[in-house]
Amino acid sequence: MARHVIQRLLVAIPVLFGVLLVGFLLMQVVPTDPAVVRAGPNASAELVAQIRADLGLDRPVAVQFALYLARLLQGDLGVSIINNIQVSRELGNTIGPTLELMFGALVWSIPLGIFLGTLAACRRGRPIDRLVMMASVAGVSVPVFFVGLVLIWFVGFKWELLPFTGRGGPIWTLEGLQTLALPALTLGLVFVGPVARMTRTAVLDVLGADHVRTARAKGLGEFPVVLRHALRNALVPVVTLIGLQIGFLLGGAVVTETIFSWPGVGRLAVGAILSNDFPMAQGTILVLAGGFIVVNLAVDLLYLVLDPRVRA
Repeated sequence: MARHVIQRLLVAIPVLFGVLLVGFLLMQVVPTDPAVVRAGPNASAELVAQIRADLGLDRPVAVQFALYLARLLQGDLGVSIINNIQVSRELGNTIGPTLELMFGALVWSIPLGIFLGTLAACRRGRPIDRLVMMASVAGVSVPVFFVGLVLIWFVGFKWELLPFTGRGGPIWTLEGLQTLALPALTLGLVFVGPVARMTRTAVLDVLGADHVRTARAKGLGEFPVVLRHALRNALVPVVTLIGLQIGFLLGGAVVTETIFSWPGVGRLAVGAILSNDFPMAQGTILVLAGGFIVVNLAVDLLYLVLDPRVRA
């Protein structure tokens, strides 16, 4: 297993380097000058030139990128142009809320999606199967912002059941759970559909396999056959989909955090881009890309547990 982890980490290094390079170059093509943003619109040309020299913006792009990588290796993400605080400090304050939102969305959507997909596969062609597939298609088709706005209007504003603005506290407190409920529900609803559809397809394929027919021939009940022999083998493609969808869920978290004023990395990224805070935007890109790589590494490790052929 250690060799497998090391191999995956070595593959992740060039991926992360490519993300950093693309994110850095995208910041370079933005027409706004960071020195002008730092100095203000009424600053003199001499002051803007001095700030450009202090920030290293007067050097070639290749040199700027090399210096940026050198600072990253030292753990220095730079200083925000807008509020003049360390980017690492600001990111440290927002990573926790984003992890809470991701956990709150996944802790109920993944089990529900697997359950609905398995139920639809065991009741293939029946009304419950059609109902699950209709709900799955609807969940995939409806955008995140629309789900969030509907929940805000009905659950938060009209019925006044749950708060819908900001973060009330840590996830282990009652106020924190109340403020987390609507954002987590919004983000998780778009996750249930793909998981249910993939689970249904994978379970249907495994139910026709020889080892499942052998288990039934031995007299095992339908529940043990599905749970022990069909579902475990069907989880390999489902885990793959979950890993990919979690990556897309990071993008959905950006929209969700913006709608619900959730103080996470996604909202910080939107604010940094809109205010032309380049160091902060690059820091959020690094965190989001790193999160995607960590999720895919965790999916690869789950393969070792679910599929003995990978261990071999």
